[in-house]
Amino acid sequence: MSEWIDQIEDNSILQLAQSLIALHDEALVLYTPLVNDMSTRKASEDELEELLSSMLGFVTDERILVLFKKVCRRYFYTYPNVVGFYAKECMKTIDENKAEEV
Repeated sequence: MSEWIDQIEDNSILQLAQSLIALHDEALVLYTPLVNDMSTRKASEDELEELLSSMLGFVTDERILVLFKKVCRRYFYTYPNVVGFYAKECMKTIDENKAEEV
């Protein structure tokens, strides 16, 4: 019986991991055109905040982090307070994730 329970738990963990990977893949598909668009024009401060806030939950994925940094670099001089705030939040999120891995 114990083997059966272990098999169910392993399968559930595998399904959860696959779902998480799929979610991050979808986020990449969603955010790539948004980041590209905002990188070619001057977005409002509210637009920038909304984008960075929504991306924050995915910055532990290196692909999303690259997009996040691209937006931050583009708007650093335009909206330094917003970029500074979300850059710090990004670092906290990454540090928390690293602490959980240990």
